[in-house]
Amino acid sequence: MKRPRELPIDLRNRSFTLLEAGNEVTRSRLQHPGLLTPSRGIRVPWGVAQEFDAIIAPILACTPGAVACWGTAARLWNLPLPSHVQSGLNIHLATPKGANRPRRFGVTGHRLDLQAQDVHLLRGLAVTSPARTWLDLAGRLATPDLVAVGDAIVCSHQRSFGPNAPALGSVSDLRQVLDQHSGARGIRSARAALELIRIGSDSVPETLLRLALLEAGLPEPELNVVIVSGSGRDVAWPDLAYREYQVSIQYDGAHHLSAEQQGSDARRDNECALAGWTSLRITKAQIQELGYAGVARQIRNVLRQRGWNPG
Repeated sequence: MKRPRELPIDLRNRSFTLLEAGNEVTRSRLQHPGLLTPSRGIRVPWGVAQEFDAIIAPILACTPGAVACWGTAARLWNLPLPSHVQSGLNIHLATPKGANRPRRFGVTGHRLDLQAQDVHLLRGLAVTSPARTWLDLAGRLATPDLVAVGDAIVCSHQRSFGPNAPALGSVSDLRQVLDQHSGARGIRSARAALELIRIGSDSVPETLLRLALLEAGLPEPELNVVIVSGSGRDVAWPDLAYREYQVSIQYDGAHHLSAEQQGSDARRDNECALAGWTSLRITKAQIQELGYAGVARQIRNVLRQRGWNPG
């Protein structure tokens, strides 16, 4: 087979629309097997690895008036999704009520009651706002998973170490979207989840552990507590903390496995002990072995040893 003519340099490593190809790419080149047709009016060179944004951009360009929604919007906002939602192959697009539902291969189309504040531009892409995305997911996610998405939206940090982390939205944004769409699917789940959302949770395991502690009847742990040394220096920012009983809880993710990080964690735990705190480190292996409920029982025992009386 004759080697095909090179694509223009700006089209070689990404999906592109036929409109973008214009007169620079011949019809026969667009029909060459080296180009895939993931959806009508779109081509992508075989074997090209792309960021998710680059996959969505031409689909939106070929679907006037549509916005990315549901799990697609959540991925664009980098919100945590359970595997059964994140692994879906279809792209979710929505048009306002009264418009035709998006119809094309590889796309699941929706008609949504979209208000102006429900749609944001994210890196040039029309996408449902974080709050509206959270509400749309309420009909598909269990309450703990929906709380985790909400925690991710409102999470923000201003610490003495590391970069500041601004929030994608506020609790007020989530409450407002519920008020504006009181008849939405999953509204009851969303209202229940809203009452459990807190600022300061960095990961899904932290959220699920906090919810397990509440389910076990323990006091609600605090987030964003700072443990300081006797000289007033910041020692640690535990994921969860019981200030009254001086118990800190850290969930150690995969990055804690490095020798350097383990050394840092050991120094932190020693300094916490000198400040009078008991440090508990929870790992993925513990969660897999005991479940969140089992870990909550262990924390319950430590709290009792530190003076908590369940009454």
